[in-house]
Amino acid sequence: GLGAVVGALSRNLADLQECQGSYLSIYDQPSATPKDPIIDVINASVDKLTRSTNFLRFLGQHALITQEEVPSADEKQIEEQRYSFISLLLNLVNTFLYMVNTYIIVPTADDYSVSLGAPATVCGVIIGSMAVAQIFSSVYFSAWSNKSYFRPLVFSSIVLFLGNVLYALAYDMNSIVILLIGRLLCGMGSARAVNRRYISDCVPSKIRMQASAGFVSASALGMACGPALAGLLQSNFKLYAFTFNEDTLPGWVMAFAWLAYLIWLWISFKEPVRDTEVNIPEGSGSGSGHVVTDELENGLAQPLLLSSETNKMR
Repeated sequence: GLGAVVGALSRNLADLQECQGSYLSIYDQPSATPKDPIIDVINASVDKLTRSTNFLRFLGQHALITQEEVPSADEKQIEEQRYSFISLLLNLVNTFLYMVNTYIIVPTADDYSVSLGAPATVCGVIIGSMAVAQIFSSVYFSAWSNKSYFRPLVFSSIVLFLGNVLYALAYDMNSIVILLIGRLLCGMGSARAVNRRYISDCVPSKIRMQASAGFVSASALGMACGPALAGLLQSNFKLYAFTFNEDTLPGWVMAFAWLAYLIWLWISFKEPVRDTEVNIPEGSGSGSGHVVTDELENGLAQPLLLSSETNKMR
């Protein structure tokens, strides 16, 4: 027995001397194939990309930035129920008329103020008062549009109609105060916040860019048409107790335009369907929101860096 042990040790020592310099086990004896350097480069790149992706995902989750998802079929159906081309057109016309209303008095505001006994420089106050009032109107119109789009537009048209009538009547009443009140009312009737809100909420995403471009184009066109239209209103006549001249005609023309718009709005505007009124199938509405929230919370609890092996296991 002792001789057998000595023989086994001798044989193993001889095998160990033959495999000197090899890092492989003498018992495994695998096929020793040299590694290709390009494989190491690829693995290093994969690990680097994995760490970068995990880091960016970590930052996005802590900044509450979720991945933008493609709208589902139910969401597209909801957008189609909200959208109406005539309603969008009415919002764009509202934007156009308001910008015309803002700039139509620019060529004649100084003459109008002088005719009422005020300095010519008061025309700056006349022009700017409408923009100042618009600051306050944007607040309550934005809040009102959370409940309705139709009623704010109706209210805007009525206020603008009254404001332009007061602007035109100030000549016969010989009152610069009435003129300024009329311009302030016009500014309080600015529904541009409602117009923008309608485009962002009720227009389908596939044509939202075109609708936004239409809003900008309508505004620019109104700014250009306002002074040009004032140049055409050069008549001077009197009808009953009302004077129609280059100073008052802009007010009368815009009052008539807003009255016509109000009638068209009342007949054709379609109130968008609200979220509470839309028939949303079970599991596709609030459930998706809970899924997104759960995923976000789970992501916040995950470590910052994940190894490539962990991602492969997932």
